[in-house]
Amino acid sequence: MKVATFLGGFLCFAVLVLGIHKTRFNCKRGVRYVENHCNECYCQENRRLRCNLTVCEGHYDPILRHCPIDYMWTLDCERCWCVKNIGTVCTTECSGRSE
Repeated sequence: MKVATFLGGFLCFAVLVLGIHKTRFNCKRGVRYVENHCNECYCQENRRLRCNLTVCEGHYDPILRHCPIDYMWTLDCERCWCVKNIGTVCTTECSGRSE
């Protein structure tokens, strides 16, 4: 029960603060992504996302995996989407930039 309450609160926070809105994820060739703050990903020729299979804590994080499907939000300067059967997928375009 506590987990459901927390997740509900988190989603309300995300909608209000992060500017979350419904947008289906379409990977773009040449853009690097990260799955659930864990696995590095890229867009294949057929425009399907391909991720490495590193085992890490974020890969199994229920908040990252059970997000509202087909929603997009901005986290700092990265764009993130919730993708069915994957979880959270974010760009990594800003991570290499200096402040």
